[in-house]
Amino acid sequence: MSGLCGICQPGRVLDPRVLGPMLEMLVLEGEKGRQVSAGPAIALGVAARWEGQELVEIPGVRIVVDADLYNVPELKARLNARGHDTKDWSVSRCLCYLYEIEGVDFLQHLHGAFSLALWDERSQRLLLAIDRLGAKGLYWSREGNRLLFATRLGAICSSRMAPLKLNPPALPQYLLFSVIPHPMTIYKEVQKLAPATLLVYEKGEVRQKRYWDLEYVEARDQREEAWAEQVRNSMRTAVYSQIEDCSPDKVGAYLSGGTDSSSVVAFMSERHSPVNTFSIHFAEAAYSEVNFARTTAGHFRTAHHEKQLGARDTFEAISKIIRYYDEPFANSSALGAYHCAALARDAGVETLLAGDGGDELFGGNSRYADDKRFALYHSLPSWLRRGLIEPLAQLLPANDGRLGLPRKYIRRAEIPNPLRVFSYNHFLNTPPEDIFDPDFLTQIDPNSWMNVANEHFNSARASSELNRLLYLDVKMILADNDLRKVTGTAELVGIRVRYPLLDYRLVELTGRIPTELKLKGFEKRYIFKKAMKSILPKEVLYKKKHGFGVPLGLWLLKDRQMNELLQDVFRDARTRQRGYFRSSLYDQLLLQHGEHTGFYGEIIWYLLVFELWHRKHFDNPAGLHRDE
Repeated sequence: MSGLCGICQPGRVLDPRVLGPMLEMLVLEGEKGRQVSAGPAIALGVAARWEGQELVEIPGVRIVVDADLYNVPELKARLNARGHDTKDWSVSRCLCYLYEIEGVDFLQHLHGAFSLALWDERSQRLLLAIDRLGAKGLYWSREGNRLLFATRLGAICSSRMAPLKLNPPALPQYLLFSVIPHPMTIYKEVQKLAPATLLVYEKGEVRQKRYWDLEYVEARDQREEAWAEQVRNSMRTAVYSQIEDCSPDKVGAYLSGGTDSSSVVAFMSERHSPVNTFSIHFAEAAYSEVNFARTTAGHFRTAHHEKQLGARDTFEAISKIIRYYDEPFANSSALGAYHCAALARDAGVETLLAGDGGDELFGGNSRYADDKRFALYHSLPSWLRRGLIEPLAQLLPANDGRLGLPRKYIRRAEIPNPLRVFSYNHFLNTPPEDIFDPDFLTQIDPNSWMNVANEHFNSARASSELNRLLYLDVKMILADNDLRKVTGTAELVGIRVRYPLLDYRLVELTGRIPTELKLKGFEKRYIFKKAMKSILPKEVLYKKKHGFGVPLGLWLLKDRQMNELLQDVFRDARTRQRGYFRSSLYDQLLLQHGEHTGFYGEIIWYLLVFELWHRKHFDNPAGLHRDE
């Protein structure tokens, strides 16, 4: 819990003490110090844990940053060319002078993860911004003419004058996606800044502008071999740039055994030997790919560390994770990610490289190939589909037997994307009146539940269905979910994370790669595999990915501690009388859990996390300023 915070209130002189409650909400073990700057209209603060979390003032400009930039020498060279001597300058001082020279366009030069707030005293203008892919984040809230902002939601909660109210439309979003996607938050009065977005607060008005976006302008001027070489070289460059300032004994990599993390390790091993690698695994074989991680570790002769997790480890981590995340966050693989980061910390590592992004950039998720099978139906002539195939299919039984498969295929093929790829979701296949309390249901129009996903899908600058799905997943699976999972659990234990596959130059390259080289036939991430064919072991390159999934459903059913927690929460009158969900939903899910442990275990986890979050953050008797 480190980062920045601030309040902008034109017409008032702010005392530094106004940021006290906000800074307290940013603090976690390992804080190295605080800085505050306050005066007319503005108060800025930072709770620093790592280099790059700092506040600085120059005449007319103040800035507070939470930044992990990989091109600081390049930024300094740009300033030196303009007559500045930047030898002893901090990152934040460099950014102040870049803004002086280039205005808001200075954001285009920042390479890495960052969130920042800049106060231009001359124009009385506040700027807020985060990095292109959303590795860092910012929350903001307007209250009259006060604008509050912070890298953590709890910091804003601590300083609002009026009570915060739960945001009803956020709840179905949480159930559908396991997180609340930007720009929404769990509270009506607070928003999340979108990746690659600049917010300007000036003359009492808030406006937002996207300063970068991923575009899919497919180029067809190269052969496969040339594309593969570009991908390989771009990945290598990205990894090199992110370990350049790291001591070999203080940097390491997550190693799930999948192609993404293995590729990061491969390129790290070209510069550091041995590379520190970290894996977690489970006794339950269906959830563990430790053998693939060991294959990669052995192939590249890494200093490999691994830990087998059980239900007890998970139980002990739940309260820490619930306390850390200020919003309901139900990505169950956070439990594994937390322990993997803790393993690295205990080995003396300070920075971890993660392989997140490969699936969403190169077409590696199974659902992309599955969706292509349904899309093929529309390549048939309309007269054939409507005049022959569908009338014949209607003669077949509408059941789950083999003869019913054609009708099921046609029905799903007729669903437009992005709804089609989410159509297996339990909460999209359950009548809303069976999920939500009748009174609460009046506040959440079921016709709007897919609005956020639809907006991403439809706004993608792409000509192919696959690229639209990839764009959607970059925004929601990565920015809203996986990056928050990995960054958050690592920060919780005191580790900094970097994402070389999300180097924006590599990301832009993937936008130019022809669609058919990402998903060739039904072979996922085709060009990625071609790029890494001579580098990764064959058994790793062509394996099925598991990631950091945990056998949560099994533990919630079979482990005594976990099952007692589940039963105590689900049967508690507090849980059932919230007014959000029907009481019968809890009973139904407990019954179904025993019939289909893995599937319903994940769904149960969503409701369990929400209730535990509610008790810790919303029912908190210390209150901050929350409505009950």
